[in-house]
Amino acid sequence: MNSSRLWGLACCLTLCIAVVAQEAAPQVQQKTSQTHSAKTIRMSGKVSDDGTRFIENASQRVWLVKNIEALKGFESQQARLRGRVDADTNLIQVLSITGEASHSAHLSDSAFRR
Repeated sequence: MNSSRLWGLACCLTLCIAVVAQEAAPQVQQKTSQTHSAKTIRMSGKVSDDGTRFIENASQRVWLVKNIEALKGFESQQARLRGRVDADTNLIQVLSITGEASHSAHLSDSAFRR
C-alpha cells in the first residue's frame, strides 16, 4: 500500500514538472525571435570619410554603422557588405565587407574589337 502511494506521488510530481516545462518553453522562443529580428542583407555602396556611415548605391540610403571597427581601412571607398539591418532606426551591423575593384574599359579590349 505504501509503495502504491509513493508511486502515485512520483507520477503526480513528474506530470507537474512536465507542465511547467511546457509553459516555460514558448517564452524562451519569443525572446530568441526578438533578438534575431534584424534582417541580414547584402548591399554595395560607399563608406563615409570617417567610417561611421554607409551610403547604399541603389537607393542612396544612409546607414549608421554599429560596429565601426569593421569598416577600418575602407574609408571613402566603394565596398560590398553583408550585415544585419534595422530599418526603423537606420542601423546596420556589419558582418563582412569586401572592397570593390574599379573596372575600366580600354579601347584595345576584346569587347571593342570587330
